[in-house]
Amino acid sequence: MSQAVRRGIILLAVLLLVLAVISVAIFAQKRTLEQQNQNLQAQLTEYQNKESALLAKTKKLQDDSKVMNDRIAQKDKEKAEVQGMYDELKSKYDAVDGQMAQVARERDDWKNRLETTRRERDELMKKLRNQPEKIVYKEREPAPVPPTAGQGEGYWAQVLKEKAVLQLELEKVKSDLDQSVLEIVDLKKRNSDMQLEIKTIQNEKEEIVRKIKYGEDLANNLSVEVARARNDQKMTNDRADKLKDENRQLQDQIKQLTATKVTLERNLTRLGEDKDKMGKKLTQTESVIQSRIDEIWQIKQNLDQKITDLPVKSSPTEVELPAIIVNAAPAGPPAAAPKEKQHAIISINETNNFVIVDLGEADGSRVGQALKVYRGGNDIASLEVIQVRKDISAADIKNKSVQLKVGDIVR
Repeated sequence: MSQAVRRGIILLAVLLLVLAVISVAIFAQKRTLEQQNQNLQAQLTEYQNKESALLAKTKKLQDDSKVMNDRIAQKDKEKAEVQGMYDELKSKYDAVDGQMAQVARERDDWKNRLETTRRERDELMKKLRNQPEKIVYKEREPAPVPPTAGQGEGYWAQVLKEKAVLQLELEKVKSDLDQSVLEIVDLKKRNSDMQLEIKTIQNEKEEIVRKIKYGEDLANNLSVEVARARNDQKMTNDRADKLKDENRQLQDQIKQLTATKVTLERNLTRLGEDKDKMGKKLTQTESVIQSRIDEIWQIKQNLDQKITDLPVKSSPTEVELPAIIVNAAPAGPPAAAPKEKQHAIISINETNNFVIVDLGEADGSRVGQALKVYRGGNDIASLEVIQVRKDISAADIKNKSVQLKVGDIVR
């Protein structure tokens, strides 16, 4: 195989290797971006689940707040009813207290009347006890002086008259006494009834006091429950506000993640487009390389054909080939020609800024070696070897003063 064919194959291998490295890098970057996209999608799903949970919790807290408000309204209504009952019982208590005071006054009045009646009765009884002594005294008073017959009738008539008067008075006193006794019995009955009524009123008063105390306790309990319910509502509102803030923060994070996701999707799209472009470039490069390979194979076939035709020609022609080779080299002694073998650029890649030279490992080339490019004896560019093969090397173009061409001398 000729050296040009080997150079072409090596160039093709280098280009394929570079394209493979670029494809692997693009594929790795794509895999990394896809992984990041999956992670962001998972985080987005997690945040959406958290947002749903927070929304459900917020709804539950709102429902609890509504129930709490209903309970507070119910407690306020019950408190108003209890307050109305308390006011009503208070008014009844005041009315009963006034009635008790009135009954106490009436009782004292009846007691005074009873005492007065008793005093009158005692006076009448005293008069009644003293009355017979007076009658005996009048009957016995004229005893020491015996009356005459004419005076006896008048005397006894006067005695009978006085007796009748005294009996009338006695009957009147007895009637007054019976009347007083009846009044006393009636007063006792009224007093007993009054005591019963007072006791009933006292029981009603105690019942009213118990109800008032129960109403006050119930009102206090309702006040405590209302205060507790309001505190619970305040805590619920605070928790709802906190959840709203957390929900707002999660929404902001979701927006950021969505923006990041969109950016990553754009980057993936751009990388896909770059990959397509690289694929097109690879296809074009492969086409160019294939055409170059075809040319190289054509040259090889021509060379093989010429080599095959050489033995048929006369022997002087065999001497002319070294003369052609010598004409391409600088003038010098024929013995020094092999030592002053010239190396040249055989391919230029302007896109990636490197060249292929026919200076290989067999010629002492090594990675990092600095080379110079000459044209017409003038230094026109500097190279640095980046890859070395047996017969060729790839070198980066560091700087150049003119456009390089295939065939420029390399040293």
